[in-house]
Amino acid sequence: MKVLLTAGFDGNGEAFERELLEEVTRLVDSGGAQRAAIDVRVGGDERALLQDVDTARDASALVSLWEPVSSDTALKLALPPDSRLVGAYRVDEVVQRDYDRTWPTGVRSPGVKLVCFVRRRPDLSPEAYSRHWRERHGPLALAHQPGFWHYVQNHVVERLTDETPDYDGIGELHFRSAPEVQTGMFDTEEGQRLIWEDTERFMNHDGSVVLVTNERLVGSDPVLRSPFE
Repeated sequence: MKVLLTAGFDGNGEAFERELLEEVTRLVDSGGAQRAAIDVRVGGDERALLQDVDTARDASALVSLWEPVSSDTALKLALPPDSRLVGAYRVDEVVQRDYDRTWPTGVRSPGVKLVCFVRRRPDLSPEAYSRHWRERHGPLALAHQPGFWHYVQNHVVERLTDETPDYDGIGELHFRSAPEVQTGMFDTEEGQRLIWEDTERFMNHDGSVVLVTNERLVGSDPVLRSPFE
């Protein structure tokens, strides 16, 4: 099971990120979840460069929890002061492209991640939407969007609170650097056309938003291999 929590916060972003990392680390260390990740809205030069891409308003951060003891355990995560829970989702995770992790727990992952909150076309059933995203759009994106270093689809199975926004999917598009969001989003103009035409077959663009984040992973440090192995 994977649970996603979205949070909004007011105040100092660095303090929020530090306190959220500490709380999520405590949860993992105590056995409340197998591993986790926190994604917090980018700042500084990255935010300035990608301000037109970042369209999310309510959510400023995403917490991913793999194999939490229960959904209730995830919902009881203590968020830092001046922050609030925006949404909570149980999801079916589909990793379309994985990265080779070489950095330890708690350290900021390389690059930036676009967290895409997506609604389905209203004439599609949840099953048809999920099938198209998984089986048709995912492979198409890998073929024509070379900047995707790490590409994850989270298909929403259940919203865990009454107040949770009614998104049908949450995509994670991870790029090696902020400039690659602009240079590596599409391989060619034809590739861009194919991608956009396909999104219109299953997505409701008017109801979808993007949060640009930096990621930190918690737990399951990589095994760093000797170059002589």
